[in-house]
Amino acid sequence: MGTLPDRPLRVDEVAEYWSVTVRTVYLWIEHGKLTIAPTPSGAIRVTRESVISCPLGNRSNLVT
Repeated sequence: MGTLPDRPLRVDEVAEYWSVTVRTVYLWIEHGKLTIAPTPSGAIRVTRESVISCPLGNRSNLVT
C-alpha cells in the first residue's frame, strides 16, 4: 500500500492501493463498504476517508 492523495480517488486508484481488481472495488461500493463522491460529469470517485476507514484487517468481511 502506498500513500493516498488528498482528494477523492478513481476506482482504479483504490484497486491499485489495495492490490485488488477494479471489480472488487465496485463490489465494495455496492455493499456500502466504500463511500462514493460523484463528479459533475457523473464519474465515480471514492472518498479518501472511506478508503482509510475501510476494515482491511480482514478482507473476507468486505464482501458479504
